[in-house]
Amino acid sequence: MQEATVSTEKFMNIVRKYTSFEELTPTLLREFIEKIIVHECSYDENKNRRQEIEIYYYFVGKVDLPE
Repeated sequence: MQEATVSTEKFMNIVRKYTSFEELTPTLLREFIEKIIVHECSYDENKNRRQEIEIYYYFVGKVDLPE
C-alpha cells in the first residue's frame, strides 16, 4: 500500500508542475505518458470505425475515463 501512495505522490508532483499550460509539448508528454497502445480498428454494422487507444501514465498506469 505504501508503494501506491509513493507512486500517486510522484504523479501528483508532475501534475502540480503543469497545472496550467498552453501547448502540449514533447517534454510534457515524456513526463506524463509511459506508453500508448493503439489497437487495430474495427467497424460496426453501420460501418462506423472504432479504434481503442490505451494511455498509460507514469506512476498510476491506465486511467479509464467514462465515455
